[in-house]
Amino acid sequence: MVVPDELTLADAWEETLTGDRSFYLGPDGDPYRHFATDIAASPEILGLVGQLLALAGEDTTGPLTVVDVGSGAGGLLTRLALAGTHARLIGIDLRPRPPDLDPGIDWITGDARQVAAELGGIHGVVVAHEFLDDIPCEAVEADDEGRPHRLLIDPVSRELQLGEPLEDPAQRAWLDHWWPVTRPFMRAEIGSRRDAAWASITGMLDRGAALAIDYGHTRDERMAGTWDGGTLTGYLDGRTVTPIADGSCNLTAHVAIDAAGAAATRARTTRISRWTTAPGHADFISLVQTFT
Repeated sequence: MVVPDELTLADAWEETLTGDRSFYLGPDGDPYRHFATDIAASPEILGLVGQLLALAGEDTTGPLTVVDVGSGAGGLLTRLALAGTHARLIGIDLRPRPPDLDPGIDWITGDARQVAAELGGIHGVVVAHEFLDDIPCEAVEADDEGRPHRLLIDPVSRELQLGEPLEDPAQRAWLDHWWPVTRPFMRAEIGSRRDAAWASITGMLDRGAALAIDYGHTRDERMAGTWDGGTLTGYLDGRTVTPIADGSCNLTAHVAIDAAGAAATRARTTRISRWTTAPGHADFISLVQTFT
């Protein structure tokens, strides 16, 4: 096997998501047992989805749909079905349909970023809970003069290593606008791939609302230095571990939720708020956007 001289963080991360090193598609059984903050179990999210669905129903006389992106074991859709939700329920996930899922729930196995391009014309609600934080991104670390350097992955150890100064114009532009690197040794993640994913997901909606709930932050917090240490980490057995891009743990980083929202250029309204009742007091933030 040829070992590359250089491996970008996003490419290595993608291997652990959808590739040969996938944490989600590996042989070790249920990957969702490793996560301790299942927001889908919150009564608050059920109520919010219900409210958004009711609002969507005011704008159409046709059938309504709820699409759960990154549906996992189908917990949110199962609770919606048990609540008697009057809408078609669709789950999208990399993993196959859960064997005990309510037969009235539809399921699409695949990468939601690709499925979204084929699933359009939705009237209703699209939900992405703890989805965007799994989308691979690049990251940088500033040197002692505040110049951002790329964070790369060692092709052999699969651990982080510091690379050359960042030169990519698009990535620098994203940082300059959304997360300026202004302090020595600070770290920042570049959220442009998450922005593209959210734009694609919301593109499924003809009319209705999109809801993202995730580990996240806003520009004001980033400018204040709250997240200067960066947020890239690994998860295994319900706890944080050193992020190693070999598929042995789930890689995640907080979402620049305001940047993602700005990428959905069709949105009529946008509301961002902290999720104060998040399980385990996690750093959850919600993004609600409406589309007509």
